[in-house]
Amino acid sequence: MRLTIPQDRFADALGTVSRAVSPKNTIPALAGVHVRATPGRLLLRATDLELAIERTVEAEVHEPGEAILPARYLADLVRKIPFGDVDLEVKDGQPVAAVRWGKSHYTIHGFPAADFPDIPAVSGPSFRVDRGAFRELIRQTAFAAAQEEARPYLKGVFLTLAGSELLGVATDSIRIATTRVPADNPENQSLQVIVPGRSLQELARLLAGAEDEEPLRVSAEPNQVSFDLGDIRVISRLLEGQYPDVLRLIPTSYPTRARLDRSQFLEAIDRAQVLSRDGSLRFSVGPEQLVITGATPEVGQVYEEVPLVLEGDPLDIGFNARYLTEGLRAMDDREFWFEFSGSRNPARIRPAEGDGYVYVVLPLVTF
Repeated sequence: MRLTIPQDRFADALGTVSRAVSPKNTIPALAGVHVRATPGRLLLRATDLELAIERTVEAEVHEPGEAILPARYLADLVRKIPFGDVDLEVKDGQPVAAVRWGKSHYTIHGFPAADFPDIPAVSGPSFRVDRGAFRELIRQTAFAAAQEEARPYLKGVFLTLAGSELLGVATDSIRIATTRVPADNPENQSLQVIVPGRSLQELARLLAGAEDEEPLRVSAEPNQVSFDLGDIRVISRLLEGQYPDVLRLIPTSYPTRARLDRSQFLEAIDRAQVLSRDGSLRFSVGPEQLVITGATPEVGQVYEEVPLVLEGDPLDIGFNARYLTEGLRAMDDREFWFEFSGSRNPARIRPAEGDGYVYVVLPLVTF
């Protein structure tokens, strides 16, 4: 294999696929990037057996071939090369790469290409969704997935495709985040999958940096899902298990509803939790303002007032500040509804306008 490629293009592609490399993997070849050169194209792939990322870039290929090269060393070296063309050469039967530019010459030891595991094509049912809309779905759900959980399926986002709507749901048993986005589903496919939160977070980063406006193509099989961005493909294993029907746990009646300015409320909570060691805060919903209080005996006390528009009865309730701020930062709306079904029942947060995003959180019962 012998090729020439611009340094910036090579570095960008290596940075993309290297996100799928796990430094803790015990299989040596999985610490590498599989590179395959064909006429005019260079395909780079990396995987940790749960997440795989592929990227195709243009290159001047003098001799086709393939090899596995260590992701860490190759990516760091190419990133530090001055702007210009990079020559990459790997001789047949010798997994050693020669990297040259200008008068500089490096060699990097790799692994035989045959050691790289197969990455599935994923040719199951597919649909398309706007890239920005799907990135917003990830932003508004993945943060609420469990981090450490005896039920592994709660570490993912439950995606349901029905008709022209894609629903995302995530929960860690303390809060529920859910949002809906339009989907292009001309064949009226039905789909229910649990995608690991980590896979979606990596996909969100790629979507944020993508310049292509073409919709994201999503394909799924029983154990795998593929997200096709054109020159980039993200493949993830699916989590097994029966995702709980958490939407039925969301209250339908809210005797107390407060309309608040999101920025004012977030700023007040940020200040209040400075003096709250465990983030526990008390919220008194009154006719004209919401009062935030808290105390840590050896630190001090907290008092904040935030104006509101109240519908219904006053109420006192407690929450962990982190759960409120994470839910509110997942939306961009200027105002939101804070709706209460009782001082010991779940509360709901949603934008003042629109009903796509809904966030439900359990209160603290120590107040």
